[in-house]
Amino acid sequence: MASDRVSTPAGEARLDAYLSDLAARLRGPRRRREQILAELRDGLDHAIIDHTTAGLPEGDAVSAAIAQFGNPQAVAEAFSGELATAYARRTIACYIATGPLVGIWWFLLLQPHPWRTGLIALLAAIPVIPLIIIAIAIAVGTFATTGRLMRWLPEASPQHALAATVTIAALALAGDVTVIAIYLRSEFPAQSLAAFAIAASLTRITFGLVTMRQATTMHHVSLTADRPTPTPTEDR
Repeated sequence: MASDRVSTPAGEARLDAYLSDLAARLRGPRRRREQILAELRDGLDHAIIDHTTAGLPEGDAVSAAIAQFGNPQAVAEAFSGELATAYARRTIACYIATGPLVGIWWFLLLQPHPWRTGLIALLAAIPVIPLIIIAIAIAVGTFATTGRLMRWLPEASPQHALAATVTIAALALAGDVTVIAIYLRSEFPAQSLAAFAIAASLTRITFGLVTMRQATTMHHVSLTADRPTPTPTEDR
């Protein structure tokens, strides 16, 4: 509510600067980042009210609330695992959603009548099928162990979820590059469907490169956050 907000421009500016600094350090899905920032702002407002009720001037109450929450780097690291898992689930869901459509296009182009040939011929025409199967297995397993099925299955750590995301992105990238190369080196007649399939694969290749870079960075941040802070050795 408006009555719960900081009343002075100086106090409001300090809170905005603190949250802006924190926002720049958070990595993950935009919606979840916005929710975290809104929750933190609400918590800061309540902390400031508690301090002013205890008799502190508003400027000191703002300083006390910020000190209570911690420096932006520490707060960002505290949320890194949650954001990493959210990012992994969103990215894997994107691959699960787009994979069948792109796959069907390439099936129609490279092997339009797969039921008329044997498994060997099918693998010869589309050698990336094993990669697709592996990627699907990893995607389903990661999705299951980071969602509601965690009640019955072991929970995947943020690091494992990110590693799975990088693996899926790499497998999808390798598959897209391979099928494009096969088609371009083949003697198949030009088809309008090929333009859509190639464009979709090129888009996924770009998305995969960005995903691998982002997930690798988040993996490093998550590992840093989980690393225990060394305590200084006492002088003897």
